[in-house]
Amino acid sequence: MYRTLLALLAGVTLPSFLPQLLPLPAVVASVAMFLSAWLLVKRRSYKRVSYALSIVLLFLVGFGWGSWSLHSLVANQLNATLEGEDILVTGVVDAPVQHSERRVRMLLAPHTGSLKGQLVSLPRRLQVSWYRAPGWVQTLAAGDRVALTVRLKRPRSFVNPAGFDYKLWQLRRGVGAVGYVRTDAGNRRLTQGVPAGVRATLSAWLARQEPVNHGLLGALLLGERGELSDTQSQLLQATGTSHLIAISGLHIGLAATLGYLLALAAGKLLAPFIPWRAQLVGFAGAAFTAWGYSALAGFSLPTQRALAMLLLLYVSRVLARHSGGGLILTAAALLVCTLDPLSVRDAGFWLSFVAVASLVLVYDGLLSPARRWQSLWLPQLVVFLALLVPLGAFFGQVSLVSPVANLLAIPLVSLLVVPLLFAAALGSWLNDTVAGGLLWLADRVLDVFWWWLQLLARLEGDYGWPISVDWQPRLIALLLIALGALLLLLPKAFRLRATGVLLVLLALWVPRPAAPRLAMTVMDVGQGLAVVIQTHEHSLLYDAGPRYSDSFDAGADIIAPFLRRQGIDGRGANRLDALVVSHAHADHAGGAAGLLSVLPSDNIYLGEPLPALALEDAPRARSCHPRRASDVSVGSELDALHWRWRQVTFRFLTLPGQRNSHGNSASCVLLLEYQDQRWLLTGDIERPLEADVVAALAAYGVSQIDVLLAPHHGSKTSSSAAFVTALAPDNVVFSAGFNNRHGHPHPQVVKRYQKVGSRIFNTAVDGAVGFYIDADGALRSHTQRQLAPRPWRD
Repeated sequence: MYRTLLALLAGVTLPSFLPQLLPLPAVVASVAMFLSAWLLVKRRSYKRVSYALSIVLLFLVGFGWGSWSLHSLVANQLNATLEGEDILVTGVVDAPVQHSERRVRMLLAPHTGSLKGQLVSLPRRLQVSWYRAPGWVQTLAAGDRVALTVRLKRPRSFVNPAGFDYKLWQLRRGVGAVGYVRTDAGNRRLTQGVPAGVRATLSAWLARQEPVNHGLLGALLLGERGELSDTQSQLLQATGTSHLIAISGLHIGLAATLGYLLALAAGKLLAPFIPWRAQLVGFAGAAFTAWGYSALAGFSLPTQRALAMLLLLYVSRVLARHSGGGLILTAAALLVCTLDPLSVRDAGFWLSFVAVASLVLVYDGLLSPARRWQSLWLPQLVVFLALLVPLGAFFGQVSLVSPVANLLAIPLVSLLVVPLLFAAALGSWLNDTVAGGLLWLADRVLDVFWWWLQLLARLEGDYGWPISVDWQPRLIALLLIALGALLLLLPKAFRLRATGVLLVLLALWVPRPAAPRLAMTVMDVGQGLAVVIQTHEHSLLYDAGPRYSDSFDAGADIIAPFLRRQGIDGRGANRLDALVVSHAHADHAGGAAGLLSVLPSDNIYLGEPLPALALEDAPRARSCHPRRASDVSVGSELDALHWRWRQVTFRFLTLPGQRNSHGNSASCVLLLEYQDQRWLLTGDIERPLEADVVAALAAYGVSQIDVLLAPHHGSKTSSSAAFVTALAPDNVVFSAGFNNRHGHPHPQVVKRYQKVGSRIFNTAVDGAVGFYIDADGALRSHTQRQLAPRPWRD
């Protein structure tokens, strides 16, 4: 049975790891071929061959399903010919409307779409934002039917070595186009929606109660984590308690237990009148309650896993068949992946199933606690060890206090807060006063829970004891940790725990890859700029990209994860040595505050004053423009506008035309020199300053550039023919957004660089672009879309 399930599971999940989609006819042909071979061999009674072919056939059947699902997902996208067009859409608001100061955001399920009077086909769901919306839009709710003129495009991810895959997330939600509402007199609400449903009703009731811990309660009751602040999320992750602030398997199990007991009691009372056993009624009540609670959470991945396991367990009990926890867990994984083959790409999938698999070891007989008191700490230790690998692989952070934090946190949240919240939610339809009292009690218990986490957090602030560590292990280290954790989880009778400890310690000593002599990564941040420079022991960030919204900016959400992946965690020697903000325009400086809030920098260089800089960062800021010649000095320390990190020299160019300048003209121009390599970062300078740049380079004996960051994203107001001819760069990088409204890079500018033989890179189509000096001193380059192709990427 295990082999059958694993063959299907491997087949279903494999297509999402391939670089591109395979044609469905080829997949179907393969299934048909092996089916024919299996039938032929089965008739001739070759049992071993027949069995082997059946496993392959099951794998191919799973592969066919996974391929078809992925094809359907990718096909649900806006036709590329409709991008940028004004389309009249009629449809239904498909989810609660999100309001903020800048915009109103909604999901639409379109009924019809028309372009210039012609009907067009649209994806199943659209995500649109409405800027400067009229007053009536504030009353829009889920279920309302609207007519709107929108401008759409396909969802597109920033493709970097680390970070969130936005396009994959949208496609899995059924969203095949994103865009904004155009100003149009015909924009209107056609009909009022039907009542919003239980989920929206409970959300509104919770908001009216105004509890202190509104975000935590909303996450526990409805699975809505959007109200959690960044500070709360960081503390939960650092203490290893994030799993509690979600509708997780434990909470689904509590709901199912409550439903089982109530239905069992009802079944016994009705036993004289119904032909079913009371236990069957109990199982039905448990399944119904678990399903309802999962629906409240929007069927998130942890709830899918828990619900699948519970339903399979109930089925096995009803059929009077005993199935081990491992078999049920494997079947649950297959069920989850069959419903969504891409769920295996989620960190939550691995965290959920690895955690449950480790607990199966404890409670399914292999590691059963010998004494009752061991059940308090043994599960925590087992889960901690089991999750080392997925936490290191997906988040690069491991909580050191997780077992201790969860000793108190689990009983508080799961045994007190969740039942009280259940009762309050049910009571909200009967008596609002009683429900409010129960919610108040749950709120007070959460106060204790939060006090406990903050107490642990003070260990780091008051005593310098880290409560979590950033850990970016190599593949060999992950394998050693996985094997070591497995040996540690085996019973004492195997006598392999000492070996497990040795393997874990050995994994921690696996050295990181040798740092390059010089490396540069031009990040994909859309229409903006962010460049990471690394040497053997130092790191510098040139610009921090844009700030897209109150909850998302390039600094904290794109650049910081990449820097952490490189071992720059803001602690001790692993700090960001320098941040350069070329000038104050939002596409270059918007992410600076967000970055500095999570990764402080020892030195900050500014092309012009930056109002968004926090008070604690302001004393470290200085201008990148020297006031006089004596300001420029050479030293081994980063204490001037010209410095050296080992064999790499950094120099801000002095441009006469920048006196009293602002905006694009104030951009810091940074020259990097390593042996015979010359790399130049120019910010947004335009034609009037380009002659000054050429003259400044000539003064330092630089006549040709190996890597050039194209001025002003390749705007037609920059990269003059004289500038391009004078520098003749071997490689030029345009940092620009895909199909951006400015038309960057301008075709004429691209042709100028092509004319002098430059190799062209563009983050809009290449993703992040990397350059590095290899062991032989040669310049190498790569693009992220080439390194990590995905079947859903354009």
